[in-house]
Amino acid sequence: MTTISAEPGVALEPISRGPISRSQIARFAAATGDFNPIHTDEAFAQKVGFPSVIAHGPLTLAFLTQALGRNFGPERVRGVTAQFRAPILPGDTLRIEGTITGVAGGRATCELRVLRGDDDVVATGTGTAEIG
Repeated sequence: MTTISAEPGVALEPISRGPISRSQIARFAAATGDFNPIHTDEAFAQKVGFPSVIAHGPLTLAFLTQALGRNFGPERVRGVTAQFRAPILPGDTLRIEGTITGVAGGRATCELRVLRGDDDVVATGTGTAEIG
């Protein structure tokens, strides 16, 4: 865990995930019971317009949660929301970063982003964590 100053405008220490593998996506499908063919069947995913199978949205949400946990401690994470902007594909390397946007009532609120490469935002979100 990183100790950061919980003040608005302070950047969280980013984390990296990936490259995302097909086996990671398959293991997540098994863990969640979500065997939608866009996650498990290459031919089906291509037939419906994706270049390959895609990672599950909740896997992306887990990465956002891990970034908060890394910065505040996993036991202090109180909530995370996400908006998915683009699919995450096998081979993608991701950077999860954020900024504290507010502090009130013993909690920090953060704006979060998942980036592929330098500037391709694939998900955004907000998170809250206890401080103090």
